[in-house]
Amino acid sequence: MKKKLYLFNPENDMALASGSPYYMAPASAKKMAADLATLPAWYADGGSCVLLAEERQAEWLAEECRFSLFIKGLTEMPEEEVEVMPWGWSAALLHRLGDIPARVDVGAVRRLSSRRTAVDLLPRLRTGAGTVGESFWLTSVEEVCSFASKHEKMLLKAPWSGSGKGIQPLCGLPDDNLKGWARRIIASQGGVVGEPFYCKLKDFAMEFLSTEAGVSFVGYSFFEADARGIYKENWLARDEAIEARLAEHVSREVLHRLRSELEARLADVLCGDYQGYLGVDMMIVRAEDASCAVHPCVEVNLRMNMGVVARLFFDRYVCAEASGRYVIEYFPVRGEALRFHEAMGREHPLCLQDGKIRGGYLSLTPVFEDTCYVIYALI
Repeated sequence: MKKKLYLFNPENDMALASGSPYYMAPASAKKMAADLATLPAWYADGGSCVLLAEERQAEWLAEECRFSLFIKGLTEMPEEEVEVMPWGWSAALLHRLGDIPARVDVGAVRRLSSRRTAVDLLPRLRTGAGTVGESFWLTSVEEVCSFASKHEKMLLKAPWSGSGKGIQPLCGLPDDNLKGWARRIIASQGGVVGEPFYCKLKDFAMEFLSTEAGVSFVGYSFFEADARGIYKENWLARDEAIEARLAEHVSREVLHRLRSELEARLADVLCGDYQGYLGVDMMIVRAEDASCAVHPCVEVNLRMNMGVVARLFFDRYVCAEASGRYVIEYFPVRGEALRFHEAMGREHPLCLQDGKIRGGYLSLTPVFEDTCYVIYALI
């Protein structure tokens, strides 16, 4: 059996938007990938390898990490044949891997990663009470203007874009600048997605695993994003606790029905073209009659994602009765991340019980003087 080689390529969504095997990630994405290269060690299978950016990360993984993860860090591609396990698949990643074989159809992955997949899936999920939501595939500026004339507030979305990118809020008819944006996206990506604006109360997701045997539910993700839609953090807690929090707004029956429906619908949509983790972003929204309902398919993320990492990290390394935060933080000033890391370690010392975290602060990635991006848990 081939050894698994994990790698963190957070630029994947932007690479999919480009579609080019020669896509070059911006400096910020390269820095994030480098700083957080050890992240897959927390969800990788035991005995696997993780591709790292530099030797000091391998030393941290082997000697300084507070847990024995039984994962080997590598700074170069191994000579032996491996099964590559990336954050996400794209033509650019295949080009980067060169001669290393990958059992994946990146054309199918790109097609299925389009926001059009969510447009097509959404009406199939609105099969009972307790759900709301509409989205439309628009293929001309005239269709965009017609859609805008029917809604007081709305969102326009590019089919492929990075986190928080490619989304345009709109009140009333689009001006010339927005028409130009829509025209360019339609020309390059085939269309844009139009959605009415919803009164969002909570963000959450259902996470799944697609295998040859089908699609299975692996847990909830209860997360926060900033005003631009960029991911900030997850609530770390037992799956039952997250479901109880969601059930304060909508019934468990609705949630369970959607879980089962998505397992079946996703298996049909994917048709064996994708194997791995994926997430379906959802919202709890305030409906027109002032009741709460679930928007069951805002986006489909056909890749590893922070919600899955948070779920697996909690289940593997945190005491079941505990709860906390899983956070990604950016520090633009040199040394700022290290000072934060050291202060958090002093103020919230890590406390273990039977080999699992009962409380305290833990950085999931090494922090050096030149680190900008940090992922940590605070229990």
